[in-house]
Amino acid sequence: MQKLKILKMNKLDDFFQKHREEFNDIDLPKGHEKRFLSKIENKKKSVGLKVWYGIAASFIFLAMFSFFAKDIIFKRQFLNNNDKVLQLSDISPKYHEVEEFYKAGVESKINEFEKLNCKIKDEQKLMINKELEQLDVNYKMLQNELVKNRNDERIINAMIDNYQNKIDFLDLVINQIKENC
Repeated sequence: MQKLKILKMNKLDDFFQKHREEFNDIDLPKGHEKRFLSKIENKKKSVGLKVWYGIAASFIFLAMFSFFAKDIIFKRQFLNNNDKVLQLSDISPKYHEVEEFYKAGVESKINEFEKLNCKIKDEQKLMINKELEQLDVNYKMLQNELVKNRNDERIINAMIDNYQNKIDFLDLVINQIKENC
């Protein structure tokens, strides 16, 4: 590739040398050569700036990636290191009934999902499992918050909402799969 460029440049130089007289009949304005050379120099500088912008963008990307990776790792360590877990049923018998109701509903939907005869793609299964895992992670975080704030109604309601969201999500998935069969 490089040899081809050099060969073409040599041919071009030879052409200009042979036909020099034909090009010299027009006088160029004063300072033309200086302006031309400065334009070439500016072009080189702008390419240099693009390289620096690319490097800066790469560093920004790496910084953001490391920030998010650190956040994910910290959450996993927090969830894994926290052995003391509080269930809704530990708060009161009323919440025990609510928790059992929703657990049964989630289990029923999971069983229904697993019994569907339609085949779904592996990537769809992966997306569904990731969503369910995220709901589980959120629930564990709420459980950890419940340890700190045992009687906070907002946390209790958020835990119940999490169960409901899981059931709603499974309903949506099941209905879409049934429609596409």
